[in-house]
Amino acid sequence: MTHLIEKPTQRILVLGAGELGIQVLRAMSQQARRHSQTQISVLLRPDATSAVSGARKTRLDELTAAGIHVIEGDLQNQTVDELSQLFRPFDAVINCSGFVGGPGTQIKITRAVLNAGVARYFPWQFGVDYDVVGKGSGQQVWDEQLEVRLLLRAQREMEWVIVSTGIFTSYLFEPGFGVVNEKARTVYGLGNWQYAVTLTTPEDIGMLTAEIFFHQPRFRDQVVYIAGDTLTYGEIADLMQSHWGGEIHRELLDKARLVNDVRHHPESVAAKYRLAFGRSDGVAWNKADTFNARQGINTMTAREWLAENGVG
Repeated sequence: MTHLIEKPTQRILVLGAGELGIQVLRAMSQQARRHSQTQISVLLRPDATSAVSGARKTRLDELTAAGIHVIEGDLQNQTVDELSQLFRPFDAVINCSGFVGGPGTQIKITRAVLNAGVARYFPWQFGVDYDVVGKGSGQQVWDEQLEVRLLLRAQREMEWVIVSTGIFTSYLFEPGFGVVNEKARTVYGLGNWQYAVTLTTPEDIGMLTAEIFFHQPRFRDQVVYIAGDTLTYGEIADLMQSHWGGEIHRELLDKARLVNDVRHHPESVAAKYRLAFGRSDGVAWNKADTFNARQGINTMTAREWLAENGVG
């Protein structure tokens, strides 16, 4: 009589269920249906796991219906050792926590994942190419992201995969970012009209992260680039002129102006981001060279996003 050997269960923990985390969870749970012996869990703060009404309760119901296990934890307030205890039962961790924990949190989480003996880690690096940007961009959290990469590369016990996404597509059109101003029918170029920015929606990031996680041959110890769109600031201006109809005002914020804005408004997160994105490298890559393009996977372009959402 032949005995079937059962595959061991692959236990995956997603940290956070916010704007990006919920999209990763949805995509991972769909993929898990095609990969037997895969179990998805999510780490939420205690106050989020006990919701009895409102959006948090709706989210909990969705997670439960998808067969996702919910565990409690506090990435900001628990120690490295405490977080390691939480992470130890898992084979892989996908970090969708964002920057809400404040300075030092991403280093702490990475150390906890390493100490827990987790086999595979997708860190919170869903953004720009921190290797190219380097230190001194004016963004303290970006400096820390580079430190996370150095920490991962200095060890050999755990596999890691970084998914570089650019910014959320919606952020480009946020009035607070200061690139697209609907009321004034103005588009501001950052640094140079030929400088570019890569954009991807959270839905596409979630879907592609799941594709990358389960891809064969599997990705190991590398950066994987994805993109919904890559546009120069000149192309963004052209896009908005087409979207709004009629002539628009175009204003270039050169490097001196961007630096000056930060100097006079040191508390302004948006001013620091405008300076960080007013550069020729590290914040954009050719869409044709991305994982999704090579795999023939469609993603939402900025034009498609505008058609669906408009500009508020």
